[in-house]
Amino acid sequence: MELVELARKGVYLSKREIEEVKNRRFRAVVKYAFWKSPFYRKKFKEHGVDIDRIKGVEDITKLPLTVKQELRESYPLKMCCVPKEEIVRVQMSGGTTGQPVIIPYTRGDVERWKELMLRAFHIAGITSKDVIQITPAFGLWNGGFGFHFAADAIDAFVIPLGAGNTRNQVKFMRDFGTTVLCATASYPLRIAEVAEEMGVDLRELPISKLLLGAEPWTEEMRKQIEESFGATAYDIPGLTEMGGVGTTGFECRMRKGLHVWEDHYVVEVIDPETGEVLDEGEEGEVVYTSLTREAMPLIRYRSGEVSAVLSREPCECGIEHMTIKRIRGRTDDMVIYRGVKFYPADIEAILASYGIRHYQIEVGNGIVVKFEGDESLIGSILKDVKEFLGFKPKLVALNPGGIERSKGKAKRLIRVGDAS
Repeated sequence: MELVELARKGVYLSKREIEEVKNRRFRAVVKYAFWKSPFYRKKFKEHGVDIDRIKGVEDITKLPLTVKQELRESYPLKMCCVPKEEIVRVQMSGGTTGQPVIIPYTRGDVERWKELMLRAFHIAGITSKDVIQITPAFGLWNGGFGFHFAADAIDAFVIPLGAGNTRNQVKFMRDFGTTVLCATASYPLRIAEVAEEMGVDLRELPISKLLLGAEPWTEEMRKQIEESFGATAYDIPGLTEMGGVGTTGFECRMRKGLHVWEDHYVVEVIDPETGEVLDEGEEGEVVYTSLTREAMPLIRYRSGEVSAVLSREPCECGIEHMTIKRIRGRTDDMVIYRGVKFYPADIEAILASYGIRHYQIEVGNGIVVKFEGDESLIGSILKDVKEFLGFKPKLVALNPGGIERSKGKAKRLIRVGDAS
């Protein structure tokens, strides 16, 4: 259980320890990327970067940003820093079209993924006594693997069901006494729906914790999920490019944002249009620099995630790693309509306050919001959307089942034309 203890200690590093480790690892990874990655050596030279002048994290803006298109163009392993013989697995970034974005792992990378996921398990109080049901897919998308690595490391009872077959998900939860459910953020709502059809009251099952991620979800949606399961739902961030679900941080018991593991990642928030680093509290695009990845560290990677730095001060939970807002959405999910900028989560927060669980936003010649619910709600919802977002969409009430269900990430936004 040495890895478990290492994970626990990593959670509670002091601010002084965090800054020392972060700066030392930052200097090392810049040099490592320069000497081991032909991609970064060329990129740094083109931008006039003298790596000997990079003394600490305060110099990070001297380095160029990395974008996803560069990862696509580097397929299959052109950005890799180790020989192929040292790679033990590859994963693929979800949501990509065209050329795949492949992320390679060394044995050390896999062990760090496991350690960082164990930090989340420690905070959530997950132990070897738990029965852990894993619903994300096992495949090129990293979904289920991080959960499985950590659950296996603590000798928990693991149910690696993977994606889909929701009736079986409910059956196994009931028959094996699942206590921890790992899922994409929207999937528990589908499980609750099927459980009701099966006559199963989820609140009577032993489930006490849900670890949910892979897509933005609001506080209003959290309340619906927790009421359905009678359990506590935690937000678990992480993206494949940084090593997978559970790597970048976790939500503590205060649930006032996401703690970023600063001994493994440097996080900045930038203006997505200018690239300028924003001040604390200002919302923008999250940029990650991975400090400890061996196969393919990324320097100042534009994630597309939308968030803001909440605090760099110690949290009352005892964790001294910085805190960012829960991910609001992705930059490519932002909709601009009649001068108003909004994300699907903004609509979700309003709909969920009326008890609506399933919805879809169509962006084309105007904005159409379809939801499963009573038509009598339309007037009140329109009033709230107008008040909080500044425009009036077309609302369409559908009968139960009118919105297509997903076994993974829910498809909330459909673009069918120009909404400007």
